[in-house]
Amino acid sequence: MQRFAIAEYSIDGDLCLISRSGYTGEDGFEIVVMETSYDDPTKALNIWDKLRSYEGLKPCGLGARDTLRLEAGLCLYGQDLNDSISPIEAGLAWTVSRDKGDYIAKSIIEGQMQSGTRISRIGIEMVSQGIPRKGYPIYKREKVGEITSGTFSPLLKKGIAMGYVPSEFAKVGEDIEVEIRGQRASAKIVKPPFYNQKLYGWKRARKD
Repeated sequence: MQRFAIAEYSIDGDLCLISRSGYTGEDGFEIVVMETSYDDPTKALNIWDKLRSYEGLKPCGLGARDTLRLEAGLCLYGQDLNDSISPIEAGLAWTVSRDKGDYIAKSIIEGQMQSGTRISRIGIEMVSQGIPRKGYPIYKREKVGEITSGTFSPLLKKGIAMGYVPSEFAKVGEDIEVEIRGQRASAKIVKPPFYNQKLYGWKRARKD
């Protein structure tokens, strides 16, 4: 399967919809068991048990997935994206077709593509100690924005976050501050993903 492809496959006779997407920043797969339900999850459980039987594979929880997707700079709907934030403001212009016909808010999006946006999503890397969390204020002398996703990065051994600020304050390399538990902590604006893509993530060089 090619990256981002979707196909139907049979796993031990059970029809599944498999997409080579994943939402961790890694090269992963998502499996949807087609013929299962909340009333009878037997088929899904059988496939889960089969996957767990492979040597080297270990289950992990939602917290681990969320940390990985944030290290990769991936947006989570309801936090980093919502119906009041456009794909252009979120730095996702590549997801919008310029050749598509009419669609909701087309005039707004085309205007932002041509003239810029009022706010921009930024990546934040902590310089001081502290873990930035959702809802924490972002300062550039005065409050200019707010964290939408934040955590401690096990890979980088420091706090990282994403948030929105007015576009004039969104320059990569700029020093900012994040209010953590009532105290302002030093941070800087970086371009996600937060890691070296040559070493980590689905774009890293393969040895096979």
